[in-house]
Amino acid sequence: MQLIKRFTKGSLLFTAAILVTGCSVFGDDEEPKFAELQAVSEQVQPRVLWDASVGNGIGEHFSRLNPVVEYGKVFAADRNGIVSAFDQSTGERLWRIDLRKLIQFDEATDEGWFSGIFSTPFPARISGGLVARYERVFLGTENGDVVALNAESGEIVWHTEVNNEVMSDPAVGEGRVVVHTGGGKVISLDAETGEQQWEYEYQTPMLTVRGASAPAIISGGIVVGDSNGVGMVLIAENGQQAWTQPIGKPSGSTELERLADVDAKPATQGTTLYMVAFNGELVALELMSGEVRWKRDYKAFENMLVTNGRIFLTDVKSHVYALEQSGGIERWSNTQLFGRKLSAPAWHRDHVVVGDFEGYLHWLDSDSGNIVGRYEVGGDGVYVAPVVDGNIMYVQTRDGDIIALDIQSGS
Repeated sequence: MQLIKRFTKGSLLFTAAILVTGCSVFGDDEEPKFAELQAVSEQVQPRVLWDASVGNGIGEHFSRLNPVVEYGKVFAADRNGIVSAFDQSTGERLWRIDLRKLIQFDEATDEGWFSGIFSTPFPARISGGLVARYERVFLGTENGDVVALNAESGEIVWHTEVNNEVMSDPAVGEGRVVVHTGGGKVISLDAETGEQQWEYEYQTPMLTVRGASAPAIISGGIVVGDSNGVGMVLIAENGQQAWTQPIGKPSGSTELERLADVDAKPATQGTTLYMVAFNGELVALELMSGEVRWKRDYKAFENMLVTNGRIFLTDVKSHVYALEQSGGIERWSNTQLFGRKLSAPAWHRDHVVVGDFEGYLHWLDSDSGNIVGRYEVGGDGVYVAPVVDGNIMYVQTRDGDIIALDIQSGS
């Protein structure tokens, strides 16, 4: 988790060299920075069905690039601009596009623009997406591009410049594509043409967690968490604010201690909305009004998993928790993987799965939180949550490996 320092609204002047590792960003330097893995009772046996590669991955960059499964394909991208589609069953590559070959770069002005003629390779810096819908694949870049690709062929359908970093998944639905930028803008585009429909902007604080929460389109509203620790709903039709509710609670004597970003994607179940802040609380809200139903003290920036009546989350210390959706009562916690930069949790065959910075996947029993399986995929680590379709789990590593796995119960 990286921090950015802002001196003017929407402008990035330098990246603070601070990484949240170990126990906490405020922890004692003498304490262990991360947990050493211990032997576990293997109750599940992971097996690889196929593996493939997409470009060079994300390296040490922030990009939260996730694979997406739709239309019988697995779509994946690397940071530089390679986007590929693989057959979901076999892993065979179906198409590959290099967005760098569609960008013209003017070294004199330090500007790039999309073109049909390849000039100087210019990293696309893909960091938002991928999202598949409407027979298209949507993505955003730190260069301020939003791109729609044809899901069948990989050809570009449209490209729009939003002039702000897009570092989280676009929200796609109700005929629109909505992006939340690092500069504090929420922008709605027409899903068919890419034409901008409206823009909402808020003031960003001086120091923020690098990133921006992925928006969600729900029942005619756009749900967003901002870098000030506020949750809000915007009216999808015009971008006007419907309601706001504080989620984070800035406190402490330093800017670092006062970080309150809402970076996790909002999650919903019925009429209840769940949001969590980096230095705040996990809050259950009434979707239509923003009224608080309950709140609990959890600090997180990874997306939550809401399923089977429970909320599963990974906090800033890489502790994993299970809570009841109704009332937020804690069912269990697992602290055995502290400091391992765990991904957001995924649901796989009634287990909770997280990946870590060394490239291990961990299967946790959903009722007890005990670790019941482990598999090393390597690839310089697992940064984003695995994606599950049916019984198959798809994982993307930092170096661009795509792995399809399943598990079976041990004998």
